[in-house]
Amino acid sequence: MNTIPSTLEDRKPTYTVLGGGRGGNCPDSFPVSVLLLNRGPRLYRAALLQELSDIGFDSIVSVEGDGESPELEGLAARFPSVRFLSFKERVNLGDMMNTGMRESCAPYVFVLWNDMRLATSALSGRFFDRVAELDRACLVPTLCDPSGSVLPSVMHPALARSALRVVALPPRADGDKSLFPFDLCGIYSREKFILLGGFDWTIGNPHWQRMDFGFRAWLWGEEIRYAQALRLNYGSAPAPEDTTPDHDYGRFWLKNLAPVHRGDSAYIPTSRLFRWALSSRRGPLASLEEFRAARNWVAVNSFRFRQDAARVADLWDPLS
Repeated sequence: MNTIPSTLEDRKPTYTVLGGGRGGNCPDSFPVSVLLLNRGPRLYRAALLQELSDIGFDSIVSVEGDGESPELEGLAARFPSVRFLSFKERVNLGDMMNTGMRESCAPYVFVLWNDMRLATSALSGRFFDRVAELDRACLVPTLCDPSGSVLPSVMHPALARSALRVVALPPRADGDKSLFPFDLCGIYSREKFILLGGFDWTIGNPHWQRMDFGFRAWLWGEEIRYAQALRLNYGSAPAPEDTTPDHDYGRFWLKNLAPVHRGDSAYIPTSRLFRWALSSRRGPLASLEEFRAARNWVAVNSFRFRQDAARVADLWDPLS
């Protein structure tokens, strides 16, 4: 598929909603809602939902993936503030994030997985006030493995001759920059997420999907920062990512590394076509169509770019 989506409205998977006050009504008492993503065994999900409810989250969206779990009716009765989303078609993580953001209705959305636990003592009313004051595209947490050791989850970019290298480091100080949210976790500004177009569901590889969203945020003038007070612990070791430069990397490269920013807008120079044709490992016609699709997408969004990839990497001071 060559068409590159620009908004969340470009694709709406079919799904059903169970519980949680259907119709999109949202309580006004809490500025942050929860988007709970599910994977693997879900033995402790009820305990996590109880923990989130006890903190005060009065709007929780639980994305179930494709197919309904037999336990959902019982959970929906026990937790009336939770909306359970079950897709009727095959979807990827980008679809899940976009749909969950549409269903969430608070100004900020806290995204986490069912195999995580959180340090509730840090999530005070003052912290959520600070979230609104900062108003970043995303605030990423401290992530710890099951033993409590801090994981290298703050992502730093380096660029050499249009080749990107990303280094994952442990967070150093509150406000540290991160190229993208590791494992999708963090507190997102719902408005900024929508304005950025959400996740590109045509990129199937989760790693390049996250990279595409994060890079686009920085290219378009938004920020992803580390929030020291936000802490999540994995119940089991996170699975390794597939970072192979596959076809999905090609789409990421065209959208994020190929554009050049000049004046007040961006464009993809025709000279990029030769490099793309050599590296895409596709036929000449398919390579040309993909290149044209990317050029058209950049042209449509040209004035939303505030910088290009070279400038992002050159000026990357983690605490600036």
